[in-house]
Amino acid sequence: MSRPDFGFSWSGARALDPSQPLSSEVQKVLDGEPGLLDCISCGQCAAVCTAGAYTSMSFYRVVLHLLRGETKEASMMSHGCMLCGKCRMTCPRGVNIHNAVMLISALMHTKA
Repeated sequence: MSRPDFGFSWSGARALDPSQPLSSEVQKVLDGEPGLLDCISCGQCAAVCTAGAYTSMSFYRVVLHLLRGETKEASMMSHGCMLCGKCRMTCPRGVNIHNAVMLISALMHTKA
């Protein structure tokens, strides 16, 4: 008898570990936009994101990928941003999302 497929699978733990040092790529982005550490992943940016309706773009998820060290995922997701600026206007912490997206999307180009 086979196991039922419920449409999901288990994945490993992806919790942020503040005791782990950040990679040089992540540190470079944080040096360029220190406001990223102010992001509280509230989702205000995703709620108004025009690109989010058509792509997988979600800035707070980009930040989480980045802080986990998943730079490839963060960079690929940030390429969906249309740089319209609506997210920056709604951010309660005043994160300069435009600058952060530019720095994160550049990660993919520096690796090549």
